[in-house]
Amino acid sequence: MTYLVQLVIILTLTKIGAHLSNTFNFPSVIGELLVGILAGPAVLHLLTPTTFIHYFAEIGVIVLMFIAGLEGDFGMLMRYWKPALTVATLGVIFPTLSALLLCAVGFGFSWTTSLFIGLILSATSVSITVQVLKEMDRMNTPAGAIILGAAVADDIMCVILLGLCVAFFGTGNTASQPFLLTLLPKILFFVLMVVLAKWVVPKFLDVFCRLTASENETTAAMILCFGFAAIAVACGMSDVLGAYIAGLAISETPHKAALALKVEPIGYAIFIPVFFVSIGLNISFVGMGKDLFFIGLLILIAILGKQFGGALGARLFGLSHSESHIVGAGMISRGEMALVVSNVALGAHLIDQNHYTAMIVVTVVTTLIAPVILKALIQHQTAAQRSTQINEVK
Repeated sequence: MTYLVQLVIILTLTKIGAHLSNTFNFPSVIGELLVGILAGPAVLHLLTPTTFIHYFAEIGVIVLMFIAGLEGDFGMLMRYWKPALTVATLGVIFPTLSALLLCAVGFGFSWTTSLFIGLILSATSVSITVQVLKEMDRMNTPAGAIILGAAVADDIMCVILLGLCVAFFGTGNTASQPFLLTLLPKILFFVLMVVLAKWVVPKFLDVFCRLTASENETTAAMILCFGFAAIAVACGMSDVLGAYIAGLAISETPHKAALALKVEPIGYAIFIPVFFVSIGLNISFVGMGKDLFFIGLLILIAILGKQFGGALGARLFGLSHSESHIVGAGMISRGEMALVVSNVALGAHLIDQNHYTAMIVVTVVTTLIAPVILKALIQHQTAAQRSTQINEVK
């Protein structure tokens, strides 16, 4: 099957899937994820993970997070940095310790393997959550700001913990580098991001827009998006974090409104649907029968650990009961960060192939469940607020 036929199938099925999902009052992203599972190796074998799909999906998640940053509110993020950091910390502690005890005590795994399985469950991917927040118009709310801020903090903590664990326990090539040398590029990354965001991004956009060529502004934005993502990868960070910071930097310039209208069609028409389908393509039901009980318990820990950890963190800073649980639900999805940690753990011989497969399944299932829980909680809160307003009028 040629890459053009693959693209035709993906774009056609994702739009149908999103339509059906919305018809049954589910987030559209659920339909797109299910397309990947049904059309992929798990069921119909219409599509398989290919190099083409991989790179298109990479661009899709980068553009998605760039759009999230572009539509973000930097002032609100700064206002809620304390609750965001608390939510991220508790959202790492709860699932990590729970999985550690389950694997080591309940299933007799080594403490090292158990620790890494817990670390994989501590990762958060906000890309799926962003899609739901955008659909429900909740991006620039206290809960939305805390979720986005906590996801960034979670990313940093996960990278630091990963570096520490690999340095102390790893036996593969990944463990050969001293931890300090692993950490320094991450520190450099954030210093560089601050400098570029504050002094380079606005001037770059202004200069680029003066060129006598078509779509200068949009091209300049995409250069910054992919440039920041490339810098993030070079420093050992997630590319989506770099793209998000690039979007956030542009959101502080006068170019924000015009670019939001131009970049979204680029992402949502082509690249972002491929990203959501690619997650479903990673699912395979082969040989899972004997591990179902273990996988089920990990999924439960993955959901409840983030839900209660995130909700408790938000509650400590005065958010309402319903708003706190929205924050917790926003932290459930694992996505690409968990896959990165799983790959590093496998490469450092800290988990075996069976554990790796189990973690892939847990990652995909939580990614499927998270938007459903998040949307249900937002709808419940909206209905409760509307009911309160009606009673006050009466």
